[in-house]
Amino acid sequence: MTDTIESSPLKAPGSAQPDRLFWAFIPAFFLCYAIAFSPAVVDPDIWGHVQYGEELLAEGAVPQTATHTFTAVGHPWINHENLSEIVFAYTYESLGIHALLLGKCLLGLGVIALMIWHARRLGVGLAVTCTFMLLVATSLAYFWAMRPQLASYALFPLLVVLLSLAFRDWDTKHTIRIGWLYLAPPLFAIWANSHGGFVAGFAIFAVYLVGRSAELIYHRGWSSWLRVLHLATIVLLSALATLANPYGIELLAWVFDSLGQPRPEITEWAAPSPSDSFFVPFAALTVITVLSLCATRYRRDWVQILLLGLTFWQAAMHLRHIAFFTMLCGFWLPQHFESLLVQLGPERRGVRTKKPITKRSRWMLAGTLTFAYGLLCLTLVERLRDFPVKKDTYPVTAIQFMTDNQLHGKLVVSFNWAQYALAALQPETRVAFDGRFRTCYPQEVLDANFDFLIGDVPGRRHRSKASGPVDPTRVLRYAGPELVLVDRSYKHSVDVMAEQNDWVLLYQDSLAQLWGRRDLYDDASSPRYLAADGRSISDTPQQGSVTWPALPTHRQTSALASDAQASSSTAATQGSPSAAIATNEKQDQS
Repeated sequence: MTDTIESSPLKAPGSAQPDRLFWAFIPAFFLCYAIAFSPAVVDPDIWGHVQYGEELLAEGAVPQTATHTFTAVGHPWINHENLSEIVFAYTYESLGIHALLLGKCLLGLGVIALMIWHARRLGVGLAVTCTFMLLVATSLAYFWAMRPQLASYALFPLLVVLLSLAFRDWDTKHTIRIGWLYLAPPLFAIWANSHGGFVAGFAIFAVYLVGRSAELIYHRGWSSWLRVLHLATIVLLSALATLANPYGIELLAWVFDSLGQPRPEITEWAAPSPSDSFFVPFAALTVITVLSLCATRYRRDWVQILLLGLTFWQAAMHLRHIAFFTMLCGFWLPQHFESLLVQLGPERRGVRTKKPITKRSRWMLAGTLTFAYGLLCLTLVERLRDFPVKKDTYPVTAIQFMTDNQLHGKLVVSFNWAQYALAALQPETRVAFDGRFRTCYPQEVLDANFDFLIGDVPGRRHRSKASGPVDPTRVLRYAGPELVLVDRSYKHSVDVMAEQNDWVLLYQDSLAQLWGRRDLYDDASSPRYLAADGRSISDTPQQGSVTWPALPTHRQTSALASDAQASSSTAATQGSPSAAIATNEKQDQS
């Protein structure tokens, strides 16, 4: 029977230095990681995040009620992403969109660097570590969008590192470097103001410390009660630290109430599907995790295994949690993965050459690496140079039509376009519903909008009993909307609008339809009347892209740009900060 190898923090079997030749490949690995963390995919809510951050900076106070909406006026707004939005807004205003793109990429590289540092500290071979991190980076790539979730993805690895440093000598001495754990409360205070993922982080932190406490009692009996009490105190302090936010206990009350409500309408709260682009790396990571833990000759840490199981369970239920499972694997699995490789092939601990490399081979290798580095660098630069808003995904042309014809007012707009619309058309236009979801909208407003958008789809709806039966036309009456911007890919809402006699089609292309109330836009006596020859009804394909934020051309000089004094003055007289930012329109491939 094979004996179990007790892991040592500094001297593990895989700690041998790799062949010098391998160092030539290290930049290639990091370029691949950088490419994985630099997808230039525009998140539907990024307009709102920058907008709200700018308003907070301008006004110096956190809004207590919903803004930019006509269906939730006066409704409390519990914004758990204030700090992230300030960072987005300040970085964009100061340095521009390229700084945000670069920062997002560097953040991902920083996370991978922490994982590599952790693996090397445990003695895992560099070749094995770098190779395994390719799978980790690939699995994280889908989730590395420009959104406040990045705060969770930055702070969670720091939390894991704190635990690693605090329990560095746990396997051999069962001692705790308790000072490191006192950094957790301030970390959670920052996290609670940055993104709601702090709840998952706190749960993992608490389970970890409870598990270690159980081990202390098992190994040392109740004589260790003082140390257990110390750990419990740190958990309590970390929980109390989350109250250091503008809403106090109300934030936690809202979070737990919201977590108790299903979100079947939101894709990222659905279970992973084999058709998802991230499914293959997630499945591969899962299989490798199981095989590595089963085959490893190192000591298995039952607390780590428990948390890997819990995070996998959550990831299997809600795809948005895959990132947490992946990051735990990145920290806790490399040692076991190397053990698996050693048993599959004893010589696969690293990259080693048994025969001297000839001069000709060295030149060939140098040429190949040079070509590879050039290709990888060009790919990375191409990803970082632009943040394209695809015209076949977002209603760029429809928004421009609305601006050109001064079509403003109360707007019902498809869920994924709402924050683009409120940034591009405010302050004259307010929306019925947007991506802030339950943070500032009552459930009845959510229900009315999803009744219109997708109807009564079994398994994809969660409705309040107070909303009554499904009524796809309720949103067209609630609070008096004046315009409706429809995504034509949602056939249900398109069909609903086609049946409405009191609405008239003002604009149409291959992507979007814009409808207006007939009494406002089809009555020649109305000041908002839009004559038939001023309307645009076609199926013109929407192609190309516009650099984010893709705002209407005459709104490009506004309060968010430092050189936009005229528009800023106009916005000030209207009583609302502008959301527009200077942008250059261009055609480009995404």
